[in-house]
Amino acid sequence: MAAAEKAFPSPLPDKLRVCADPNNLPYSNKAQEGFENKIAEQLGEYFGLDVEYVWFPQRMGFIRNTLKNWSDIEGRFACDLVIGVPAQFDIAATTKPYYRSAYSLLLKKDGALANINNQQDFLSLPDAVKKAIKVAAFSPSPAVSWLRENGFKDSTEYFRIMNGDPEDYPGKMVGRVADGEFDALVIWGPIAGYFAKAYPDLAVIPLTSGNGNVFDFAISMGVRYGEKPWKETVEMAMDANAPQIA
Repeated sequence: MAAAEKAFPSPLPDKLRVCADPNNLPYSNKAQEGFENKIAEQLGEYFGLDVEYVWFPQRMGFIRNTLKNWSDIEGRFACDLVIGVPAQFDIAATTKPYYRSAYSLLLKKDGALANINNQQDFLSLPDAVKKAIKVAAFSPSPAVSWLRENGFKDSTEYFRIMNGDPEDYPGKMVGRVADGEFDALVIWGPIAGYFAKAYPDLAVIPLTSGNGNVFDFAISMGVRYGEKPWKETVEMAMDANAPQIA
């Protein structure tokens, strides 16, 4: 049965219009090298639709300028699907989650942290070492309270996860650890794993939730509120393509 003949809950659009960041690997970029680009291709193939992107930095105003951006001239919204949003997202309707990941601790394998093999090793460092090393983290994130509660308050420098520079992206911080500017970095797991592959001297340690700190989160796809049939169609495609997406 052809894609257009499948019994989807919602009529298909003429194209699969995806809202995406043009410079945010490992998720997406204009060269379509990210894993969210590959998922979009897979869904487009399943639907029998060409994939068209609406690019906007995935920062403040992203949903307003993409998913909720209505054009009277076109008679439609700019795009209809965001491939990756937190499952607990309040400015778009979310599908069922399709993966789960966790924040990670990224550090150099030599120097003061050479013997750190897990989360507890890091927390058990002597106070003198905790004060002497340089740690980087993003705010807001679960890392803020965790680091403050465990003796790293004075040795941590925080960076905004959503700054105004479209050429900046969180993965750049991994290079700053590799270059020795920082000894450790707390960052979202997919970013840590992707960028650390280029630096054999870096280790990635996934963080485990506990003691009131939550580090692991589910990720869904995002659609507009009030479009339940389209959401169900996307979820149907997610189920049918689950092995390829995984």
